[in-house]
Amino acid sequence: MERILYGFLLCLSGLVAAATGPAHDMAIRLQPGTGRLIVTDHITLDEPDRQFVFRLNSGLRIDTHSGHLERLETHPIQSRYRLTFDRPERHIVLRYAGQPRFPTRHGYGGMPAGEISSRGVWLDDVSAWYPLTGDPIRSARLAVETPPGWEALAVGGRTQQGNTVVWQTRRPLQALYLNAGPFHRHERQLGKVTLAVWLLHDDPALADHYLTLLGDYLRHYQALIGPYPYAQFTVIENRWPTGLGMPGFTLLGGQILRLPFIPYTSLPHELLHNWWGNGVWVDHERGNWSEGLTSYLADHWMQERRGKGARYRLRALQRYSNHAAQGRDLPLRAFISRHDDASRSVGYSKSLMLFHMTRRLMGDAAFEAGLHRLWKRHRFERIGFESALRALVGDSLGPLTRLQPWLTRKDAPRLQLGETQVRPQDEGFRLSLVLTQDTDPPFDLDVPVAVHLTDGQILRQTLRLTGHERRFELHLPSRPQRLQVDPDYDVLRRLDPREQPPALNLLFGGPTWLVLPSDAPTAVHAAWRRLAETWRKRYPGLQVIDDRDADDLPATAHRLLLGWDNHLLDPHQLSDSRYHLDKDGLKTEGRYWPRHSFAVVCVNIDTQGIGRGFIGAGTPKTIDALARKLPHYGSYGVLVFTHGSARNRLEANLDNPHSPLSRSL
Repeated sequence: MERILYGFLLCLSGLVAAATGPAHDMAIRLQPGTGRLIVTDHITLDEPDRQFVFRLNSGLRIDTHSGHLERLETHPIQSRYRLTFDRPERHIVLRYAGQPRFPTRHGYGGMPAGEISSRGVWLDDVSAWYPLTGDPIRSARLAVETPPGWEALAVGGRTQQGNTVVWQTRRPLQALYLNAGPFHRHERQLGKVTLAVWLLHDDPALADHYLTLLGDYLRHYQALIGPYPYAQFTVIENRWPTGLGMPGFTLLGGQILRLPFIPYTSLPHELLHNWWGNGVWVDHERGNWSEGLTSYLADHWMQERRGKGARYRLRALQRYSNHAAQGRDLPLRAFISRHDDASRSVGYSKSLMLFHMTRRLMGDAAFEAGLHRLWKRHRFERIGFESALRALVGDSLGPLTRLQPWLTRKDAPRLQLGETQVRPQDEGFRLSLVLTQDTDPPFDLDVPVAVHLTDGQILRQTLRLTGHERRFELHLPSRPQRLQVDPDYDVLRRLDPREQPPALNLLFGGPTWLVLPSDAPTAVHAAWRRLAETWRKRYPGLQVIDDRDADDLPATAHRLLLGWDNHLLDPHQLSDSRYHLDKDGLKTEGRYWPRHSFAVVCVNIDTQGIGRGFIGAGTPKTIDALARKLPHYGSYGVLVFTHGSARNRLEANLDNPHSPLSRSL
């Protein structure tokens, strides 16, 4: 899907859709030492009105206002007010000041809901630092006076006026943001767009790397979708470990920012959200489509252009099959935001696969035209999943009719390969095969198949499966040797455990027994118990049992053995041709990893699809570190970590030779 953009296609004329809501022209003084904020806000309404109802942070006192002010409701964080006028007014002036009160709860990455301190400033709509009306913001101008040595960032174009920095945008916004601190600012111009990196700990080489990649990504997405909607995109180093995208900027935690893979994963994802989510808004009551489409055009695109798209889709189907499809599935129209692994696997993985099937159904050229249409038709408008899909596929009812059931149903099919027969015929061979799906009613599916012939050819065809079962006849020029159904994971479906690569995700999704080592030293056993209880909160399908009580576990149960002292540990059962586990360590990829120096993880899946896993670690410190880290390594089947630091030394993806959708002919 990658295209090259020759020159800059940044023409912002005609980008602004008709928007309603107030316009703000604000003069802001920050006093971080005392936690105070002083604002004079000139508000312009759409139409003259006799009243203006709004909410404002309860720690801010309104000093100056036009009209008659009433406090309608008082709450610890926000209060509700009404201004009334003798005659309809369109222009309102509010002056307010004080120490905003912020919720005590912390959000993603432990980031507070708001802050004004000597370390920095973070304000958004949650903190109600400006008058909230419930309507979008038509335009905004923020003139911010900051302490010496500080930079302040909002949305729009930036100009400097002495000690005051001015941010101005005519683009409609869902919220106003203000971020300030002692940043080191690096910038680069790309057409009319300013690309910037703001660092708390200066690193010119890092900033240059990000700016170079940002230029490449911006060119790509402008060609794919349409002109970038804002005057600036800024990568801001955050004090908390976040990856958050707002209009015109992203907040990346300092350590996250410096991870080598982030510029190739989170960076294009957060940039793309300026089109999907911050440019075309999400109607959450009708389904959050933006996370799936953004993941498909950013995370998946990065892997696809490296020739790894099929593996990425496999991982997406693994997450969906092992988390959501285990009784926690949702219709895509019901997804709002991620709050656990199951919801993430729906809103990101399942949604991503739907957009992939949409692209295959339409073809690349029509799909790209649909992206342009979606952007042009709905920019700065709030839409749900069906509206996004309708704009993407255009006026053709056929694709929309086939795709719509995924929005309202909370299931997905499991494909099965039934009877196959090979018969010679004039000028070649005939391959007869039966495909089935187990959902009721059945989905309308395009199922790719690959037939490997004895002369070395690989013939690929797409078969349309509209019922529970259908027989297909393929005419081949030479004798077929192997048949593969959906070999590149192009169909949104539940994976059979036997076709999944051995990976922790299969066991995390459950139902799986975590088996504790009863004879381990007290501190080690307690650490394993902590790991098990922590994971049970995240993965509801997990159950915990001691090894001495586990002899009667069902033979069909997944199990994850914990600890080298585990009585159920049989290294032979967990070994295969690619790695060998014994009582003293793990041998894989030509190296031996001894148990006293390294923590090892390995997973195996037998011919019946039953998963067996083992985690070996020798100290409570290492076990506690693995409890935090291993949920982030769910796609891997073999892992090695250094004892003590739990620094990752080896991660391996393994193939499963038992797939029931692959058959020798």
